[in-house]
Amino acid sequence: MILGLSQTGAYAGTQEEIIRLQSDILQLQEQIRLLQKVVDEKNSVIQTLLEQLNDQFATNNVAFSQMVDALNASRAGNASLADNVSSLKTDVSRLSTRLDEINSRLAEVQRKFDENQMQVQTLRSVPSAASGDVDVEPDRVYSASYNDYLVGNYALAINGFQDFLTNYPESEYADNASYYLGDCYLQQKNLDLALKSFEQTVNLFPSGDKTSTAYYKMGQILMEQNRMDEAVAILKKLVQLFPGSTEARLAGEDLSKLSQ
Repeated sequence: MILGLSQTGAYAGTQEEIIRLQSDILQLQEQIRLLQKVVDEKNSVIQTLLEQLNDQFATNNVAFSQMVDALNASRAGNASLADNVSSLKTDVSRLSTRLDEINSRLAEVQRKFDENQMQVQTLRSVPSAASGDVDVEPDRVYSASYNDYLVGNYALAINGFQDFLTNYPESEYADNASYYLGDCYLQQKNLDLALKSFEQTVNLFPSGDKTSTAYYKMGQILMEQNRMDEAVAILKKLVQLFPGSTEARLAGEDLSKLSQ
C-alpha cells in the first residue's frame, strides 16, 4: 500500500511538472508570436532566427503532446516519463535562452531603426529655402525624401520630392528626384502619374543618370496600359539614345517579343 502511495505521489508530481511546462511553453509561444509581429512590421534581419525558433518550438510541442498521451494512457513507466519531462525542461530552457538572445538583437535593430527615424524627422523639419529662414543644403533635403522612398513611405516621399523639385530645380539631384517621384507613383500603382513623372524626367533631364531607366519604365507602363504603338516608339527611342545600357538591352528583348 505504501508503494502504491509512492507511485501515486510520483505520478502527481510528474503531472504538476507537465502543467508547469505547459504554461512555460504557452508563454514562449506568445513571445514568439509578438516577436514575429514586430519583425514583420519593422525589420527582417532576424527572420531566419525566428524561423529556427518556431521549428524548435514545434518539435518541443510534439514531444509534449506525446508525453501527455503517455500520461493519460497509463501510469506505468513513471521513470521513463520523468526522463522525458527532464529532457523537455532542458529544451524549454534552451528555448528561453534563444529568446533572450533574439530579444537582445531585436533591441539593437529597434535602436538603429529609431535612430534612423530621428534623423529623417530632423531632416524633414529643416525649413525650406523658400521660407528664407535658413540656407539649407539641397542634398540634406533630398536625402530625407530618398530615405522615405527606401523604407516605403511613398506618400511622404512624393511630397518631399515635389517640394525639392519646386525649391531646387537646378540641383544636381533634381533628375533623381524627378525619377524617384515617378517610381513612388509606380509603387502605388498610379500608372498615369508615374508615366507623367517619367516623361518629365526624360524631357527635363535628357542626360540624367536615371533617364534611360525612366524611358524603360515608360515603355513598361504603356505596355501594361495596352498602348502598344506608343510603347514600341518609346522602347525604340531608348535603344537609339542609350545603345550600350542595360535598359536598351531589355528594351530590345521586349521589342523582339512584341514583333512576334
